[in-house]
Amino acid sequence: MAEQTTRRLSAILAADVVGYSSMMGIDEAGTVAALREVWQEIFNPAVTARHGRIVKIMGDGALVEFPSVVSAVECAAAIQRSMGQRNLAARAPIQFRIGINLGDIIVDGDDIFGEGVNIAARIEAIAKPGGVSVSASVRENVGNKLELAYDDTGEHSLKNIGQPIRVYDVVLDAALPKTATMARASGTRTKGSVAVLPFSNMRGDPEQDYFAEGIAEDILTELSRFRNLFVIARNSSFSFKGKGLSTQEIAKALNVEYIVAGGVRRIGKRVRVAAQLIHSATGQEVWAERYDREVEDIFAVQDEVVRTIVVTLESRLQLAIANDASKRNLPSLAAYECVQLAKKYVALHDAPRAMPFVDRALQLDAEYAVAYAMRAATSYVQYLESAQASTLDEMAAAARTAIGLDEGDSNGHALLGMALVLKQQYELAASYLERAISLNPANAVAIAYQAELLLRNGDFATALKTMDELLQRDPIPATWHWEIRGMALLMLRRYQEAILAFSRQVRPFWYIHGDLAMCHARLGHLGEAKAEIEKLMSVMPQMTIGRYVEIEPFRKQEDRDFMAESLRLAGLPE
Repeated sequence: MAEQTTRRLSAILAADVVGYSSMMGIDEAGTVAALREVWQEIFNPAVTARHGRIVKIMGDGALVEFPSVVSAVECAAAIQRSMGQRNLAARAPIQFRIGINLGDIIVDGDDIFGEGVNIAARIEAIAKPGGVSVSASVRENVGNKLELAYDDTGEHSLKNIGQPIRVYDVVLDAALPKTATMARASGTRTKGSVAVLPFSNMRGDPEQDYFAEGIAEDILTELSRFRNLFVIARNSSFSFKGKGLSTQEIAKALNVEYIVAGGVRRIGKRVRVAAQLIHSATGQEVWAERYDREVEDIFAVQDEVVRTIVVTLESRLQLAIANDASKRNLPSLAAYECVQLAKKYVALHDAPRAMPFVDRALQLDAEYAVAYAMRAATSYVQYLESAQASTLDEMAAAARTAIGLDEGDSNGHALLGMALVLKQQYELAASYLERAISLNPANAVAIAYQAELLLRNGDFATALKTMDELLQRDPIPATWHWEIRGMALLMLRRYQEAILAFSRQVRPFWYIHGDLAMCHARLGHLGEAKAEIEKLMSVMPQMTIGRYVEIEPFRKQEDRDFMAESLRLAGLPE
């Protein structure tokens, strides 16, 4: 008699090994043996102890059913913590991504199907390596039954799932001081690791404690959106409040490279927030700034100050990491460090120096989404230098790969959006840029690319406003931000201001000479315009008005006509 197909509500755990294909390519026999040991000694016992049923194990992944959602989350946390301890001493570290969903499933014999299963698998795909991500239904049902914290990552559009799903990351390092001690024994610190400490209330007014703590919590949350940073969870970093320890002692306990600290002082209707970034090994201050604001709406001030701090802090942190890595030889660098060095050279628009570090990062980890995003960024710089369509195609392909490996990578979405702007696929570009900013509202690259889209759509005033707000948040921005601002000013016929903006580009590309030539021509400075055209032609001897307008893809014909006439006045050949 055939077994009947039934439905039931279950908690589904989906697990997958990160980088399995590259591990098999490097050492097939060793990988198979190591995974067999993990299944037998860590995974299976953890499931059995919590009354789960292993539906299937597929070499690099597993599907497990639990009658209790609490047991499913508890099991996942236990597995990841055990794997973390194993990896500290292992010759070949292995990391799982785990996703959990509570939903309706179809049971067919020993197998299970249905949307409940599919959602668990899709959530697993966007979980962080070594992490656990859960659906909103899981989070709601677990409540406070486990001593775990959860980070709300927002709603995600998951492949082949009809409606967006809200996803939470489980914070696994509440017991971090214990694991940090183990990590210290191995003599290493997690690369790109940072802890945000509670900000001090410098007036001592207990009623202002909530504001100081809220500032620090929001900074921690926003920094956590950057996929290439390892941010210690609040439970751990805030546990040192009032302990009287130095920042170096706290950094040692948490096993991090950098500490963010600060304080808040409120007097009447004014508030001052001070923040600093400290290198844990030396105790030296890498960056510090203070922000004075009038208080009308305290929560609006909190939001504005946090965004300003995070945009600046992230760029300073990345630069500090890159400077540390630059003191070492390429073969000794980890994939993460290679990406940071590539980022440093991309910011300088130096693609030839950036690309070897990108290539090395992908040699070390062929499924490193952040490295593919950096390859897209490097290809973009190459496009700016050459205006060759093939480099634009390479940029889009690398960005798509980054998103495929990590759907939650804000930079991957931003770079694909920018490639689509240049390909004049404006609606599709807008969707990717909106997604990039929803994933990380503090992503300066995504914000600048959105300003570029506004510019190409003819909304010059909003593009200028966007860039001015971004430049206000980060007083030492990427130099190419000035080019976007300059183009908005040029199209608004504010030529003298545009010249000042274009002149701040550290390494002028050929089109900067064209931009300056247009400004000078419109101001009647024909000698200066001719000189800039000569510089442009020395780099791009085949450039014509038609080609220039084609490369600078304004959507409206009237804007294209304005640019063509400006270039004609400046003396560029037809």
